[in-house]
Amino acid sequence: MDNLYLSAVVKEIALEVQGRSVARVSSTNANLLIDLRLAGGHQLLVSMDRTSPAVYITRTLPTQLLTEKRKSNGFLSLLRKHIFDARLEGIWKAPLDRIVQMDFEKLAAGDNRVRTTLVLMLTGRSANAHLVDDQGSLVASLFEQTGSGEFIHGNRSAGAFDPASLTSDLSDSITAAQALDRFWGTDSIFGPQLKGEFAARCGDLTPAAAFKSLIDDVFNREPIPLVYSRVPLDQVGRQLINPKADLLLSHVELVQARGMLRYRFQSLSEAADEYYSARARAIALRAEHSALRQVVTREIARREAAITAIESDRARFEDPDRLKRYGDLILANLANAKISGSSVTVVDYYDPNPGEIQIEIPEGVRLQEAAADYFARYQKARRALEAIASRERDVGRNLDPLKELLLRLEHEPTDQRVAEVRLATERLLGRPTALQSDKHVRGGQKVNAFGRRFRSSDGYEIVVGRNDRENDALTFRVARPNDIWLHAGDYPGSHVLVRNPSRESVPHRTITEAAELAAFYSQAKREGKAAVHYTQKKFVSKPPRSKPGLVRLSSFKTVVAEPRCRAERLD
Repeated sequence: MDNLYLSAVVKEIALEVQGRSVARVSSTNANLLIDLRLAGGHQLLVSMDRTSPAVYITRTLPTQLLTEKRKSNGFLSLLRKHIFDARLEGIWKAPLDRIVQMDFEKLAAGDNRVRTTLVLMLTGRSANAHLVDDQGSLVASLFEQTGSGEFIHGNRSAGAFDPASLTSDLSDSITAAQALDRFWGTDSIFGPQLKGEFAARCGDLTPAAAFKSLIDDVFNREPIPLVYSRVPLDQVGRQLINPKADLLLSHVELVQARGMLRYRFQSLSEAADEYYSARARAIALRAEHSALRQVVTREIARREAAITAIESDRARFEDPDRLKRYGDLILANLANAKISGSSVTVVDYYDPNPGEIQIEIPEGVRLQEAAADYFARYQKARRALEAIASRERDVGRNLDPLKELLLRLEHEPTDQRVAEVRLATERLLGRPTALQSDKHVRGGQKVNAFGRRFRSSDGYEIVVGRNDRENDALTFRVARPNDIWLHAGDYPGSHVLVRNPSRESVPHRTITEAAELAAFYSQAKREGKAAVHYTQKKFVSKPPRSKPGLVRLSSFKTVVAEPRCRAERLD
């Protein structure tokens, strides 16, 4: 999140969150979720992901769905202890620092008010969260600190920063290079995106005018919650894009985004929510595509190297008939052969005009033994060439199909094409897979179904994952956008999928039966009733670099179900 976007979003959310008390604190990977009892169940999300630290109000709730029990950590425990039921007195950020400070106050024993501060250092690779008590002492840090162990508080006095000072002595003759050196140094408050925006505006304006227009948009105009995308947002994660260049989050109109699709939202938080959800999908598909491309490329390289080695081996055993001919000639010339050191002179009876030729033999070896050696080498060469030809057929059999798969993967890099190429590669290489061919969908193409399979009372197929990796494959390789996805709320368990090839509304009875299965195949199995979240698959995404089974829901409903298995079992 850009430094100045961060400043704007903190200013925006301060009006909504200040004065509210903490109802719950949770964590998934490097994300902190603080429930401040906001309208619509929205929560304050703090992303400490060092590749994209951010703070905003989210309606997209990351949900830990691992089958194993989730482990807590010391920082989260201490954070809950100090800020649970505490009132958020203030949240602020100085414009010159990527540091956000949240001040909490709660009533302790003896009606004493105790203040605790959460310091969020959203500084890229050094990003960290620090919990500080009312004496200013460090209580805990999210990530282990290196070096001196010191951390920096935000500086409220930096709020006196005057943007006009940036342009007060700006010469109209300044060059673009001079402006970049002056305003985008190591301590610049402007991020790389605004650097690119300055360069884009220089295409239409002088460097001085371009910089002044940028300063005016950033500091003097109301922020505009914008997301720019090279493809429609609902296609991000289904079509391969570059998350850095093809997906932009901004609070000012971007000249550099000409030609891209422009989405405007109601708030900066909503724009950030949509952006990071789309970014996670884009990164996940890009990683999957890259890994698959690497596998196919490596297999092609191995086969091409093997063919080169085969050609070298064939050269070693070239013309085995020559060896047999030498053996025959030695035996045919036993009476008149002339031995000289390591060679023997014989008459070549295979030549229409017989003449003498020399044949190499081991020194001191009898002619019969030399002939036998040539016959043995002849048999060996024949066997070797047969083996080489067989090996060449085996190696070359998959080479062209692998090259074709690589071309398909690069020509149309979509999620569906990635899935198709992966399955085709697995079949081609003969690698075992947990997927078993089942039904014909998507215009007659086979997809792979697995897991526990059931049929609902309305005739819908319900698939239940058996473990975390199967959950991932079920959700992100098999499920289609309009399939119904379910999982027990707040309990580790299986992903459940209601297949919906007709794309019509799924009957509530089927959803209830699937919810019962989701509760039954979760740690809520022994509960009387359990809450189950359900949504269409298109609202389910995977956070970047997350473990198998971890997903993020951008929209969902909840149904309370009894953990049981009423649906008809198909396997």
